[in-house]
Amino acid sequence: MAERVLVLGGGSGGTIVANSLDPRRFDVTVVSAARDHLFQPGLLYVAFKGARGDLVRDERRLLKRHVRLVHDAVVGVDLAARMVTTAAGARSDGVGIDYDTLVVATGIQTDPSSIPGLAEVSARVGDYHSSIGQARKLFANLQAFEGGTIALGQATAICKCPPSPIEGILLLDELLRRRGIRERSRLVFFTPYPRPYPAKPMDEIVAPILAARGIEVRTFFDVDRIDPDTGTLHSIEGEEIACDLPIVIPPFVGADIAYEPGDVLDESRFVRTERETLRVAGSEGAFAIGDATNLPTSKSGVGAHLEAKTVAAAIEGHPRPFTGRTHCPMDLARGRGTFVTGSYAAPVVKAPPSRLKHLMKLGFAHVYWLSLTGALDPAFDAYFRLTEPKATAAPPAAA
Repeated sequence: MAERVLVLGGGSGGTIVANSLDPRRFDVTVVSAARDHLFQPGLLYVAFKGARGDLVRDERRLLKRHVRLVHDAVVGVDLAARMVTTAAGARSDGVGIDYDTLVVATGIQTDPSSIPGLAEVSARVGDYHSSIGQARKLFANLQAFEGGTIALGQATAICKCPPSPIEGILLLDELLRRRGIRERSRLVFFTPYPRPYPAKPMDEIVAPILAARGIEVRTFFDVDRIDPDTGTLHSIEGEEIACDLPIVIPPFVGADIAYEPGDVLDESRFVRTERETLRVAGSEGAFAIGDATNLPTSKSGVGAHLEAKTVAAAIEGHPRPFTGRTHCPMDLARGRGTFVTGSYAAPVVKAPPSRLKHLMKLGFAHVYWLSLTGALDPAFDAYFRLTEPKATAAPPAAA
């Protein structure tokens, strides 16, 4: 009898796991509340360049034919009983979906309501982390902007795609210069960290670029509240930034799902996950990948891809340790880019910007959909081997 594998979430990690398992050995089901699959990195270019490219596809068409897809929202996971409850099941007879092996790939969501004033500001200004509609709203506001102060940064320490705050402020600078209004615009970049980019090797590249482009930096700025009428940002530390247009990357939390036992979730609703095995802490037959985990790694598509392959190998009986590998592309505007590369045991690499790296980031948008099917696995495997960072004796802090 085939092993029943239940994958919660139809994002990049969940899709890759489902497509990677041998249909002769595994009965695979994916549960996803969304029918459409969003290429989330593309929101950056919608917001700052007005892009209208290939950002959404039908999840059913991305999954291999043998994979069963259930369109429903997960509301509960009982790890001891190996049972998942969905919204439709809870409304009917309460019967859930049982499994032999579970993969939690439920992703991450924005939570603007956790900061007073942010929900109102986000609804008016937009953002580039939650939806296409919000990204388009932000682009429209930037097109209407005629000068003044714009403050851009992340509200809290957890951020989906850690390079995205830097990418946002640099692409914003580029947009304003293209529009011819940069000289009458003041740009302020704020961050809760002690430097513009948390990892020091990358900050040695990023900080001089920000200075050269006339962008002010406010460090140790944890957003406490925002005045929705004036746009003034107030920090927990007692400082403030007065601005005409606040672009605030909202706080992020895990999916709103009840777990049994409840202590499998941390205070931000992320699933406690073993660093190397990617097993849900304290549970047999359950794994967690991607943004849903509390792992000390970047919450990014590349991370989800590598974690998905690690879990698929473990399910098929070929376990290998997850190294914490990150390899996040960063757009530095003006046709230059770099990669943030590291692992549990390797420090973040100081990678000089180049035009080739910028083109590689842009090119990934064109191969993303194919990468979900596994067709590009040999090329990806070779690339990650060639770019593997060198480990140090003592594991450094996460990238």
